[in-house]
Amino acid sequence: MAKIPCSHLANPLLFARNIGKKFVRMRAAQFGRDERGTIALMFALMLPVLFGIIGLGMEVGIWFKERRQLQTIVDAAAVSAAIENAYGATAAEILAAATQEATLNGFDPAIDTITYIGVPASGAFIGDDAYIEVKISRQLETILTHIFYTLDPITVVRAVASTTGDQEACVLALSGSAMNSVYVNGAGSTVSMEGCSVVANSTHSTKSVNVQNGTLEVDCVSAVGGISGEANMTTSCPAPISNGAAVQDPYATLDVPAYAGCDENNYKPPSGTISEGVYCGGLDILAGRTVHMNPGTYIMDRGDFNVNGSATLTGDNVTIILTSSTGSSYGSITINGGANVALSAPTTEDASGSIQGDYIGMLFYQDRNSGTSPSLNATFNGGSTMEVSGAIYMPNNSVSFNGGNSTDSNGCLMLVAQTVSFNGNADIENKCDMYGGNPIKYGAAPGLVE
Repeated sequence: MAKIPCSHLANPLLFARNIGKKFVRMRAAQFGRDERGTIALMFALMLPVLFGIIGLGMEVGIWFKERRQLQTIVDAAAVSAAIENAYGATAAEILAAATQEATLNGFDPAIDTITYIGVPASGAFIGDDAYIEVKISRQLETILTHIFYTLDPITVVRAVASTTGDQEACVLALSGSAMNSVYVNGAGSTVSMEGCSVVANSTHSTKSVNVQNGTLEVDCVSAVGGISGEANMTTSCPAPISNGAAVQDPYATLDVPAYAGCDENNYKPPSGTISEGVYCGGLDILAGRTVHMNPGTYIMDRGDFNVNGSATLTGDNVTIILTSSTGSSYGSITINGGANVALSAPTTEDASGSIQGDYIGMLFYQDRNSGTSPSLNATFNGGSTMEVSGAIYMPNNSVSFNGGNSTDSNGCLMLVAQTVSFNGNADIENKCDMYGGNPIKYGAAPGLVE
């Protein structure tokens, strides 16, 4: 045993101090060599970071779940918006319908916001007004992560929907509620439509389309509402389609071209040739006269387009527009029985190969600002020869075909109006490649495309 010097025992306080210093030096040296202390310190320092990572992982999982929920909401909203868009609803009506459907599927205005509804601004259908895009954003909640990170997470989802189909129609009745929106009522008559179908947006429960007398020969009939007179229909599809999807107005974005002044006033041309221009007060082809229309756009400013019995009117690559420079006194179309008419719309290329512009395929166009009035309905009374090729567009008014009417064997007639009626024989062809194809598509239920 080691002996303690007497001098140390004589001064116990000094002895204790020396022993204490030595002990501290020994433990310090040992601690410096002991890794267990370092690991414990590092673990203590890393513990908040670990909690933050674990919290972020948990919350990211919650955020993905919320994003999936939000995608379901935006999908439902986009389909609802597409249906309203097909009916020609306003932007406000489309927004209201989309919001209502979104709310039914869990949309919460406290944390969710509809940021866009309209023509797709991105994706495969960018700029195509047959489709509707909806975007919804959600403010995501933070529980643990906000303690460790400065986060304000927002997720944005989108969906694109449409009612666009892949089958072709040559008659589209735009009215959303009319009885007999497409009407065939010619005893013993036959309305033959080769290569196309008839579509009605009317929701009338029993007579959205009605073939009361005569026979309708057509590829198919599709109506949002009910159909009457199926026994008088001959179709190549298995059966007429009731409760079908509405079809969007294919010309909804086509506007009247800019124009000024008058080239003619209340003009009744003599036999001969006329050229494109502004015809204030309309154009009246009198009985017995033979008039040829040069290619171009003919503006009927505050007047009708009339062709009287026994008159002859011809023209290729022409568009006739019924409008008004004052917002009143809009005109309509009347072609009387016995008139000989052969008119065709501009094709994709003229004789020189030049593209014809916005009015390819458009033969008659009534300004959609015209309003609705019986005096503005278009009447084609037929004749010994009446061949028209192109689109007849009357978005607010009706088109009636009375008597024999036809397109030529390689022609294309598209009728888009509030209502369409046939009261006699009609022979309509649907060979529209010359106009770049048929713009009236139907056959698809509302659905998501993106």
